[in-house]
Amino acid sequence: MAVTAPAASAGAGRGPWIASAALGVAILVAAALAVLTLVTAPVSPASSTEAAPAPAQPAPAPSAAPAPAPAPAGTPAVADTAGRNLPAAVATGVQGLYTALGTGDLPAVQQRYQPSAAVDAAPWSQVAPLLAQPANREALLAALREPPQRRTGVYRYAAGGAVAGVDTQGRLAYVSLP
Repeated sequence: MAVTAPAASAGAGRGPWIASAALGVAILVAAALAVLTLVTAPVSPASSTEAAPAPAQPAPAPSAAPAPAPAPAGTPAVADTAGRNLPAAVATGVQGLYTALGTGDLPAVQQRYQPSAAVDAAPWSQVAPLLAQPANREALLAALREPPQRRTGVYRYAAGGAVAGVDTQGRLAYVSLP
């Protein structure tokens, strides 16, 4: 007796039914998710019969911040009067101080100011008004471009009557202006 293929036809008949059932389940799941989304969505204070208010327009962008001051011209001296390179901490500190003075960033200058007790340097409260004047900052920039003299615990930069003392940690220890 030969085996016929009724099993194959039964399986072929189930294929569309399984696909239809899978599609039906997918539709039910999508509908359930849609209902869940609607139920959990926040309710606006306006009733459903009133027109919803127009969404608020975004605030206009604030005007652009002023452009930062350009970096000062030139570079500070990083070798002393004898041509020896300054220690890295001093060279780095002087570069930061030079940039801060050149851009008029007094808070950054203040961070680098450590008045020296050895020379009875003025406190920041007396130095700040002097450095607020561009001409005084320019005088100190000119001094910082000149090779410093090595002194005990300080590097003395000077030009045109302006003097800036920088300690061995690269901090501004004192200033003297003409």
